[in-house]
Amino acid sequence: MSRNSEYSNPILPLTSDDIIGQPRHFNETHSVTGSIESQSTIPSVSTYAQRSSHRSRMRKIRENFNHRFTVPKYFRRMMVFGSLDFETAFWEMMNLIQNPKRVYKALYYQKQTKNKWARDDPSFVLILGFLLSISAVFWGLMYTTGIFGSTEADFIHDARSMYDPNNSNFLSKYFVFDSILEWSYCFDIHCNAYLMIWLCLYFVQFFCLPLLRMNNFLSTLVGNTLYFFALSYYFLITFYGYNALPFLQKTEYLLSPIIGFVAAWLVLSLSGFNVANYMCSAYFS
Repeated sequence: MSRNSEYSNPILPLTSDDIIGQPRHFNETHSVTGSIESQSTIPSVSTYAQRSSHRSRMRKIRENFNHRFTVPKYFRRMMVFGSLDFETAFWEMMNLIQNPKRVYKALYYQKQTKNKWARDDPSFVLILGFLLSISAVFWGLMYTTGIFGSTEADFIHDARSMYDPNNSNFLSKYFVFDSILEWSYCFDIHCNAYLMIWLCLYFVQFFCLPLLRMNNFLSTLVGNTLYFFALSYYFLITFYGYNALPFLQKTEYLLSPIIGFVAAWLVLSLSGFNVANYMCSAYFS
C-alpha cells in the first residue's frame, strides 16, 4: 500500500517554469487590476469635462447677454452730472444762433482728435429737452383747458421734437458717400437745427401769439415770416452739418426746400392766410 501511494502521488522537483510562472501570474493580475482602476476613473474625467463645457457655455451666454443689453456710454453719462460739459453746450447754442459755421468747425477739430463726428457728451440734448419740456408745459397751461389738454399738448410738442428725418438711410437715397455715416451725428445735426425752431416757434411765438392771431395783414406777415425763418434756418443748419463731412457729395440739395418756403411765404402772405393762427387753432382748438 505504501509503495502504491508513492507512485500515485509523486513529489516532483521545482522547475524554471514554476519559478517564472509566478511573477508572470502576478504581472497579469496587476495589469488586470490597473485596467479596472483606470476604467473606474473614466467616469470621473468625463463628468469633469461635461461640467467644464457647461460652465463655458453659460459664460458665453452671459457675455452675449451683457454685450447686447449694455447701456451705451452716451446714456450712462446722462446720470453722472459731474461729467457733463454744460459750458460747451451753451457755447454751441449761442453760436448756432449767431455763427453756425463756427460750431461745425469745432466739430472738425474734434474729428481729428477723437476720430468721431458725433458728440460724446449729452449736455446739449439734455438742455434742449429741458427747454422743450418747459415750453410745452407753458403752452399747455396757457392755451388749453384742463390737465388732459395740457398733457396732450406736451405730447404733441415732444413728439415733433423727437422726429428726425436726417438719418443715414434717408441720405443714402439722394447723396453719394463711401464712408460710414454715424447715426448719432445725424441726431446731433437735427438737435442743432431744431434749436432755432424752438426759439422762434416755442419761445418767441408764445409771447407774440395774441398779436399774431389778429385779423390784419401785419399779423399775417409777421406770423408767416416767423415760420418761414424758423424752417429755413433748420435746413440751413442741416446743410452746414452735412457739408462738414468730406465724404458727402451734393449736400447743396438740402437747401432746395428753402425755395419752396419762399414761394409758400409769398403766396400765403398775399392771400391773407395766417400760418401762426392756423397752427394755434389746430393744436389748441
